[in-house]
Amino acid sequence: MIIQESRIRTDSGAGAITRHVLHGPKNEAIRCLCGSDWLLRDAMREARREGLTYGLRHIAFNPAEPMTDDQLAEFARRICREFEADPKHITLIIHQKDGSTHGHLLLPEWQQDHILDSRFSWIRLEKLARLEEIRLGHALVAGRHDRSIIKALEQEGRNREAEQIKSLIPATAQEKPRAAYSAQARRMTERQGADLPALKKLVCALWAQSDGLKSFRAALAEHDLLMREGDRTETRPGAHIIEDRKGTLIGSFTRLTKVRMAEFRTLLAQEKQQTAPPIKPVLPTGRIPVRGMEDYLKKTAPAPAVRRTHRAMDVSRFSSGPWVIC
Repeated sequence: MIIQESRIRTDSGAGAITRHVLHGPKNEAIRCLCGSDWLLRDAMREARREGLTYGLRHIAFNPAEPMTDDQLAEFARRICREFEADPKHITLIIHQKDGSTHGHLLLPEWQQDHILDSRFSWIRLEKLARLEEIRLGHALVAGRHDRSIIKALEQEGRNREAEQIKSLIPATAQEKPRAAYSAQARRMTERQGADLPALKKLVCALWAQSDGLKSFRAALAEHDLLMREGDRTETRPGAHIIEDRKGTLIGSFTRLTKVRMAEFRTLLAQEKQQTAPPIKPVLPTGRIPVRGMEDYLKKTAPAPAVRRTHRAMDVSRFSSGPWVIC
């Protein structure tokens, strides 16, 4: 079972998530087991009144093997118990697509007298998913937090379940599963008419055919895509994103291509060196190049001294009287 969580900001409202879960055009069938669009909008109003940043929490769970509506509803109740959410105020929608079903659970962040718990939520959700797979006899799906899940189960005394999950741990950290894009990014691109899985395959193929970032950027441009530095430079320095010409986010470069961040920084440094203009050498002060020495000497040579000629004194102007020398 793949389980994903996203938190919906209060200032964005409930319109987009309502259209997605209640009116998704790509679904063969939509069944609302509990809740309504009115309940989602009311949860947003309460969060705005309480001054909360987030108003709704969206948890989507997609089982690898078929589950009935009752089984999906029971799993949603287990999520509510885990996060101390009131099941009377939840909205649970079942989508049927390509013959399989998956669930969308929406929880109000404001629970009448407290804020919904969010500590280690990703780890706790994956733990619930692994336990549900064991309970139903489904094949276990590896997650990024399996080590933490095993530790938590051992502390709870559930050693049998912990032993079953140990088989999922990869030999190296590089083999850990990693999502190429978030559920929120996928919904945004679907609403804008983009096929995110197909674009991900295209980006991976273009990167495999490229011999560096320069050729990769050129290949992206041929498909009306571009790579640029991300907007969150303060929290994620060096991170680059890929988007189309309309500004629709496709995903992070490192997540889409599975390139490690340290390796990507090296590639960026190499690209910068290749595209940087040549630097002209600056000579130290007081040293003159040999070439052009004659011109320099002409400019700096002192002007020749002008010789002054004295005219002979004309004594005839003076009187012819006797001169007295005192």
